[in-house]
Amino acid sequence: MKQADKAVDNSVDNPVGKFVDKPVDNLADKSVDNIQTADESVEGTWYAALATQLTHLYAGLTNLKKDQLKQLIINVGQALDNGHTCLLLTPEHLNSVQLQHPLIVDEKQATTQPAPLVRAEDYLYFYRQWQQEYRLAEQLTRILTAVRPVTVQFEASETANARQQQAITLAARHSFSLITGGPGTGKTYTLVRIVKALQQAQPDLRIALAAPTGKAAQRMQSVLDIAFAESGIQSSQIQTAQTVHRLLGLGSSGKPRYHQRAPLPYDLIVLDEGSMLDLALGSLLFDAIAPGTRLIILGDADQLAAVDAGAVLADLQQAPALQDHQIHLLESKRFNATQGIGQLASAILAQDIKTFWHTFHKPENQSILKHINPEPLSDQQLFDQLWQGFLPYVDALQNGQSVQQLFAVFDQYRILTAMRSGRLGVKRINQEMSRRLQLALTQTVGFSEWFTGRPVMMSRNDYGLQLSNGDIGLCLADHSGKWQVHFAHLSQPIAVTRLPLHDISTAFAMTVHKSQGSEFNRVAVVLENAAQNLLSRELLYTAVTRAKQQVDLWSEPAAAEQALHNRLVRHTGLQRQVQKHIIALNCEQK
Repeated sequence: MKQADKAVDNSVDNPVGKFVDKPVDNLADKSVDNIQTADESVEGTWYAALATQLTHLYAGLTNLKKDQLKQLIINVGQALDNGHTCLLLTPEHLNSVQLQHPLIVDEKQATTQPAPLVRAEDYLYFYRQWQQEYRLAEQLTRILTAVRPVTVQFEASETANARQQQAITLAARHSFSLITGGPGTGKTYTLVRIVKALQQAQPDLRIALAAPTGKAAQRMQSVLDIAFAESGIQSSQIQTAQTVHRLLGLGSSGKPRYHQRAPLPYDLIVLDEGSMLDLALGSLLFDAIAPGTRLIILGDADQLAAVDAGAVLADLQQAPALQDHQIHLLESKRFNATQGIGQLASAILAQDIKTFWHTFHKPENQSILKHINPEPLSDQQLFDQLWQGFLPYVDALQNGQSVQQLFAVFDQYRILTAMRSGRLGVKRINQEMSRRLQLALTQTVGFSEWFTGRPVMMSRNDYGLQLSNGDIGLCLADHSGKWQVHFAHLSQPIAVTRLPLHDISTAFAMTVHKSQGSEFNRVAVVLENAAQNLLSRELLYTAVTRAKQQVDLWSEPAAAEQALHNRLVRHTGLQRQVQKHIIALNCEQK
């Protein structure tokens, strides 16, 4: 057994493991609701409780040293809650005697002797997050060694561009591939060509499709169903796209059915929307890849990182040792980079404020891009204007269109915002849109939580009901007047009495985090100055690129410019671990 494997087994006996090992979540909006700042009280947090328990293990500490150590543990916990996997140590930390303590080991020691805290160069981890990075890098190295190259021949009539052809060749040659690119750059088309080439070489190829959320998995399936059929791909050995949670068999206990000793039974695993993959889930996924299985990750690293700690896609993309295993697609067929949404997205990525505002004023973009300053508007005016995008949905409800048609119309437009609370937060907007829908359909406003046409979203996975986090449903009455919720991927509606009401919310508006993996013809992107701690380049880029045809930016200029100015940086060590493991592997092979 390897040293790291011993450390994994021994960690089960860690007396503080229940505090350090945070459970795998279902991508709830924790980053939106629970942003911690230096000024906020930490009393009652999990990491405050952990700090108290750990410092009590060492009764010989003076009060001053105990307080210093406690604050250090709290700082690591705050970093974890804010998406980092570790704490970047400041000069003050590095000069602190508390870093020389039995609770803290260096990463070489950690491979054989777990401790609550691990020091790795200028970073301090809880053991669990250090272990997850170490294990993911170790498992990735194992995947890289199982090479079964397939030769791809391109015909003269090949329609894939040069980079797409490189990606196809890359994935056929290697057991691990990373294919990144913005919207419309052909990631799906490239994947279809890869699957076709691999199926020709191995007709009985077993394929699993997965994404971090239910909504992303559903969209992946709907797009690939059409693409596979058009390409003549045999789908009998291709599993229906599912969440990574379901792929791994993760239940309420947090323990996966599939892992290193019981790996996933597939020859090819494809993960879409890789930017949403957090460290904990990524570590479990890599751990469950069988020897000889190909893994392809698709994604856009410029989008928001995962809600939970880590930035797996970005770390893998930036690792120098993986440059031969990745390709970045550039040419977008959805967006022209010199106009409209494409130019706006490019200006956001470049953090170019001048070009950003100029894009809204170009004559050819007047029907595509709109900027509205909500500050001078009354609440009535503001919400009335936001409501206009849902008028086609009202017409569809009034005309008695089919459930399938209702979904198609409702998905034409969505309101995206950074915050859940506040004047322009998700809760307030949904309340106002709900009231207007009930008035439009001459229903009694506020009489019931359920009403005709109410759109709802699941916030947790419920495999018993076949519902995933992010699934959207529409509420309609059955022939007897009882409320039911229809979900696009289910053949039968679900009675509202069977739904977990605490995991259901109205969905005219959603946070930008929740919108990842979705597409709409038109989006209203709502930003406000009160959300300045949440505004970032990545959030604005993610929101804007959810739209295929039109973007309405509802924002005071200062809020939009704040978003452009802020670039999210997550402190992680995965890139460093990957580099170390691959270099060590190369040395062994020489």
